Amino acid sequence: MRPIVFCILLAVQPAFAVEYLLTLEQECGYAKKAFQCKNSSETSTIAQRPDGTWVGVNPSGRAVELRVMKNDEFILVLENPVLFSGTSTIHLMKKTGRFYWSEFAYSDMLKADEATVIVGRVKRLRQEP
Repeated sequence: MRPIVFCILLAVQPAFAVEYLLTLEQECGYAKKAFQCKNSSETSTIAQRPDGTWVGVNPSGRAVELRVMKNDEFILVLENPVLFSGTSTIHLMKKTGRFYWSEFAYSDMLKADEATVIVGRVKRLRQEP
């Protein structure tokens, strides 16, 4: 008697339906009553899962769920969750290929506030039909 081997073929679904690569160009910050800028070449990824949710994926591969504030043919605005008293918002300009990422925070312990604005380029990596 011969053994019967069953093969199950599973449809492989891509991890992300839409994926953008963010290349940081400049990071400017305000802290301790001074505003300073520095050049950057770091990258980060923003992606939409097949279920429609959005995540930010940092260089280490850790994914953080993002909340959509606005999404139309020209702009995608995402709220990045933060553990500090403040906000983190990403504005992706679809037509110009630019992004603007702003963070504002206050520390009661330090009795200080700070702000960071990051600007850079956006490249679409994947777009599922």
